[in-house]
Amino acid sequence: MRVLIGYSMRSGSTLLQHILGQHSAVRSYSDLNSLPALASAWLGLRPRGYRLIKPLDLFYLLPGSSLLTSFDRHVWLVRDPRDSYLSTVESGYAYLFWPPGKKEKGIDTGLLKRWKKIAARYLQNRHTWHLIRYEDLVTDPDRTLQSLLDYIHLPREKLLPFSRFNLLKGGDFKLRKTNTVNPKSVYRFTRQLSSEQLDVFQHHLGSELKAFGYSLA
Repeated sequence: MRVLIGYSMRSGSTLLQHILGQHSAVRSYSDLNSLPALASAWLGLRPRGYRLIKPLDLFYLLPGSSLLTSFDRHVWLVRDPRDSYLSTVESGYAYLFWPPGKKEKGIDTGLLKRWKKIAARYLQNRHTWHLIRYEDLVTDPDRTLQSLLDYIHLPREKLLPFSRFNLLKGGDFKLRKTNTVNPKSVYRFTRQLSSEQLDVFQHHLGSELKAFGYSLA
């Protein structure tokens, strides 16, 4: 069975992929490591067992959705775009594959358009995806992960705490300093963005915030 993870930059996708990669029945692939697995999906090959694939988020900027039919389960991970924005800018990866956009109150609206375009891949095909909110993953991981395992049809296993790094199972070196989730990483925007900056997010992403169940305040 092939499982696809959909997400936008700095949404916790590496964390989710790493956690699921701890399952005894799962082989996971992420980012550049996922390219051979994606090629296998394109070719219609059916390897045995569970294959969890988290491509680069650039994949979701490409037009069309025909590749979705190559996967048996589809998991979409979303994070409040205001926190994703802060994390993206701080990470230094914001403009790795995306040009700077117009600034409004210090907020790069080009990055908001990028997030909006990727989010549309979920919003236009909601029935296809099993939605997970990053906030639920880090504040209520047991229930969130149990629901996900049920959706994927995997037997329940204890996935937390996770190993810090496992290259053979697609682990990510960015998680080498921790072995569990961090509930303190949510709603940072309430402390770091001004009311004027929050208005910029509401103007550009108001409908998406509502669709994903996030407060506009």
